[in-house]
Amino acid sequence: MSVRRLAAFAAAVLAVAVLAGCGGGGPAPPQRAWFRVSVLPDGNALLDLRAAGQLGSDADVRALARRVAAATFPGARAIHVRTERDRGVPFARAEVRRAYRTGRGPSLRIDTAGAVRLLAAAGFRDTTMRLRLPSVPATVRATTVPANTERAETERAGTGSSGTRAWRLRADAPPPVVRVDLRPRPGRWLAAMALPVLGAAGVALGFFVRRRIFALPAAGLSVAAAITAVAGSAGRQGDGLGVAGLLDGTALKVATIAPLAAVPLALPAVLLLATVFARLVTGPDVRSTHEARPTDTGVFW
Repeated sequence: MSVRRLAAFAAAVLAVAVLAGCGGGGPAPPQRAWFRVSVLPDGNALLDLRAAGQLGSDADVRALARRVAAATFPGARAIHVRTERDRGVPFARAEVRRAYRTGRGPSLRIDTAGAVRLLAAAGFRDTTMRLRLPSVPATVRATTVPANTERAETERAGTGSSGTRAWRLRADAPPPVVRVDLRPRPGRWLAAMALPVLGAAGVALGFFVRRRIFALPAAGLSVAAAITAVAGSAGRQGDGLGVAGLLDGTALKVATIAPLAAVPLALPAVLLLATVFARLVTGPDVRSTHEARPTDTGVFW
């Protein structure tokens, strides 16, 4: 390599070092943050704040989450904040007690103006709010106050991630005011509880009825009840009991998972159907003798 090339290379390296030391690499990327509001069926709410920026510590994130939660739910009874981790990434979770009053037709109003001001003061001028609702029919209206424009969306919760709404919050744009009207249907939980009843009846008939013409369809009914419980989100129908104010606490948790009892009840029915199918395919072990059915009990006919 010639002397000129060495000199040019050294000059280029020196220029890059000088630019890096003087901040010539461009402005620092803007801080980004987003928070999710999860409305719970028992009248409480969760606010998860994820702030990627120059906050000093997790304690600063928790303090900011507490202020944002207090501004979002000014009528809350109490707010408890702790640090959680999602795939190793820490975030602050604020538990808001009594975010709304449960009842036959509860509603809540979320004004994002206070949260936007607090996040902008912390350096987060472009954020996002995500809203997750219980698995009950709901109407969500977002109103931009200065422009006086209203956008109404009606959705039926309980369909997975489609029940989540998101709004972009910017410091230089009018913040939205979100109104949520919940319409609980406790009767749907009663309909979901019919599934484990059908599952138990199907297993009982499948094992103790001696006629296959009745036993096999009964076992199939138990399996169908389990599939319906999973595909039909039966485990979420208990939210209506909480939103309506009928249950809370441990009783609400038990009522929520009770319809899913149809799933373990179907396991014996699956084994029974698999055994019958295997015997139909392979036939009896001894083909030259008659296979007598048991007469003392009805198990397996």
